[in-house]
Amino acid sequence: MATIEIIFHTSSAPKRCSDVDAVYTKAGQLCVQHEDGMIVKYPLSSVFSVAGPHGPHWGSTRAAQAEEKEDG
Repeated sequence: MATIEIIFHTSSAPKRCSDVDAVYTKAGQLCVQHEDGMIVKYPLSSVFSVAGPHGPHWGSTRAAQAEEKEDG
């Protein structure tokens, strides 16, 4: 689970969302899926930026290094 910060065009402080499983876009919306399964949607037109941790993913250098480490 991760915590992300969403900064909106009209806001002076970021909105913090905790216990986030996934963040994705769909049909002009920023979708934030929480660990309990709830999905909160924000219009992309009002989002300035999103910040959060980025772990290794398929195809990344970090994922390849982790795989090499597991293989020995």
